[in-house]
Amino acid sequence: MIRGTGALLRSTPSAWRTWWQVVLLGVLTVGAYGLVMYSYGVLIGPVHDETGWSIGWLSFAFTLSFLVVGVGAALAGWMLDRVGGRPVMLGALVIGSALLLVNASAQSLPLFIVTWGLGGGILGAGLFYNVTMALTTRLFPGNRVRAFAVLTFVGGFASVIYFPLSGFLVELLDWRDALRIMVGLLALTVLPAALLVPGGAASKEAAAKSARGDYGSVREAFRSREVVRMMLMFALVMMAFGAIQVHHVPAMQAAGASLATATTIAAVRGFLSLPGRALMEPVIQRTGVRGATMTAYAMMVIGTAVLLGGGGLAWILLFAIISGLAFGAITPLHGLYAAEVFGERRIGTLMGVQSLVVSLLSAMGPVVLGMTVDATGNYNVAIVLTVILFAMGFVMLATRPKLTVESAVTEELKPSPASGG
Repeated sequence: MIRGTGALLRSTPSAWRTWWQVVLLGVLTVGAYGLVMYSYGVLIGPVHDETGWSIGWLSFAFTLSFLVVGVGAALAGWMLDRVGGRPVMLGALVIGSALLLVNASAQSLPLFIVTWGLGGGILGAGLFYNVTMALTTRLFPGNRVRAFAVLTFVGGFASVIYFPLSGFLVELLDWRDALRIMVGLLALTVLPAALLVPGGAASKEAAAKSARGDYGSVREAFRSREVVRMMLMFALVMMAFGAIQVHHVPAMQAAGASLATATTIAAVRGFLSLPGRALMEPVIQRTGVRGATMTAYAMMVIGTAVLLGGGGLAWILLFAIISGLAFGAITPLHGLYAAEVFGERRIGTLMGVQSLVVSLLSAMGPVVLGMTVDATGNYNVAIVLTVILFAMGFVMLATRPKLTVESAVTEELKPSPASGG
């Protein structure tokens, strides 16, 4: 029987000695995603109220950061394969933080867009899952599924912490000082992993042991129909995800919730991602990666569609519950899927290129939906478009043949006879 991720982390000191590196990478994830992804959905409303800048242009700043994440991730992955994780993480922290501090003082819309786009994008390129999952793959080559579960379980606290934290700071101070404080918190969460987690560069020994995928170059990977279809599927789903992350707090406010209520419900949604991630192992064991991912996509279709139910608190809570559980599982499922398809030899570079391709294709989600809101004056059309994107990802996965990665990952999860389960 597979132990839950939470039980694993609460177990003996030997468990800490085994997992401390991936736990620190998870803490780094909390700070990086919390600031760049989750706080922006809270900040966008107060920025609009103070400055009068349109929601569409403010959404474009977030979209620009997506694009920079993609371009920067390709470079970060290339560097990771050659020099390891420390220069990548420290460089992203210093440059990205400096730009966001400038953003906190921006008095013009162009300066705001450029500094958030570049600053958030550089932080994401060097600190998001494209880097930490590649590092985790190399740190735990024989126990990848559980290591990914630990990484994303700890990282799942990003939304739980940063939605209410950013809302509290904005109401206590203002959005500018709130952003400055969160940049300082970012350094505290990133530095332990950046300084203490070793290695990360590709090794000939690891490459020799890689049994699946194992593309040796970007060109070789893009000749694979499996890789191209996977990236397109991820792009559609992440387009919808990005739109939800930016707009679900103001959408709940438009439905009648206060900022405090909306951020609290957003935190509940984030908290529910934790059991979603903890359940990932047993679900994969029973259904495989494809079945687990299809289930998560279907839940996002249903969970997002309920926002069309009339705008009452009950519908908003139903959205938070269904989409929260699915939201927790999709990120690690995408990481496992990609790691198995790519192989280990150039996983840093290939995950970086994947981030580039997916970011370029998905970056239009937040800005298009923001422009839709500006044009219609409500969120109904935006919600319908988001549901369609999730449904397209589900159909692409449902209509493809079963992949070899499924049996490989399911086999890895089976307990050995000596372990006793």
